[in-house]
Amino acid sequence: MSAIVPNMNPAFGQNPTPLQTLALPPNSAIKAWIKRDDLNHPLIQGNKWHKLKYNLQAAQSQHKHQLLTFGGAYSNHIAATAAAAFERGWSSIGLIRGNELATNQQAWSPTLKQAQRHGMTFEFVDRQTYRLRHQPTWLNALLQRYPKAYFLPEGGSNPLAINGFESVINELNQQCPGWTHLLCAVGTGGTLAGLAKFAQPHQQIWGIASLKNAGYLREQISEWAGLDKTNWRLFTEFHGGGYGKTSNDVLNISQQFEQNNGVKLDPVYTAKLVFAFNRLIQAGAFAANSRVVLYHSGGLQGRPETV
Repeated sequence: MSAIVPNMNPAFGQNPTPLQTLALPPNSAIKAWIKRDDLNHPLIQGNKWHKLKYNLQAAQSQHKHQLLTFGGAYSNHIAATAAAAFERGWSSIGLIRGNELATNQQAWSPTLKQAQRHGMTFEFVDRQTYRLRHQPTWLNALLQRYPKAYFLPEGGSNPLAINGFESVINELNQQCPGWTHLLCAVGTGGTLAGLAKFAQPHQQIWGIASLKNAGYLREQISEWAGLDKTNWRLFTEFHGGGYGKTSNDVLNISQQFEQNNGVKLDPVYTAKLVFAFNRLIQAGAFAANSRVVLYHSGGLQGRPETV
C-alpha cells in the first residue's frame, strides 16, 4: 500500500491561522468569523494538533516511539494520532469500537482508511469491551501487552491536551479583540474545556455536541476547565441523529455555508457546528453587537471525496 505524502500546500502550517469573516445577512445584528485551524498543520488538523503537541513531547521525553489510543470509526483523533506517528517515523495502534469492522473493510470510514495508510494497525473490539477503556485493570493489562507504547485517551483529551489550547485563545485575542462568543464542536469535551480554561470570564465558549445524550460530558468538562469556570455551555440538541450520523437539515445548512464562505466542513463535527450556529441565530441566542467566532477543528479527512 502506497505511503501518504504530506500535503505541502502553502496554505497549511499558517501561524497564526487565519480568521475569516463569515457571510451574514446585511441586517444581521452580530458579526461573525471562522477560525481556520483546519490550516494549522498538513496532517494533524485543527484541535487535534493542539491536543497532541504536548503529549508528543511527553512521549519523546519518555523515549516512547509508539502511540496507542482508542476511538470509533469516525474519530478524528484516530486519524490525527496515526498521522503524528507517521510524521515522526513511529508506530501507532488504534483500539477501535466495533468488532464487526474487523472482517468488513468495505464498511470502514474514510477516517479509518486514512489512518491505515498512515501505518496505524487496528484492534477491533466489541462495544462491551470498549466500555472498559477507562478501567484501571483493563488498562494495566494493555500496558503489559504494549510496554513501549505511549497511551493516549479517547479523543486525545487529558490535562496535557487541555493546556494546548492556550495558544488558540491568545491568537484570537490578538486577531479579534472584543470577541464575545467562541463556538466549537464537541466529541469528548477536551476542546471545549481547553478553550474555556484559557478564556476570560466575559468570553463565552459554547460547545456543540456531535453525539446523542452528551450531557454526561459536563462533569468531565468542568473538571478539565476548572471548577471555578462558568464561561462555557454545552448544547446537546444539534447532533443530527447521533455520532457519525447526519440529517437533511444539517446537510442543507452546511452545504449552503460552504458555498457562501468557500470553506469545507467535515460531516461529523463542523457541519453540526455550523448547523447549530444557524439555529442559534434564528432563536435570537446572541445579543446585538455580539462578536462570534466559529472554531474550525479540521477533520476534513472525513469527507468522502478526500479518500
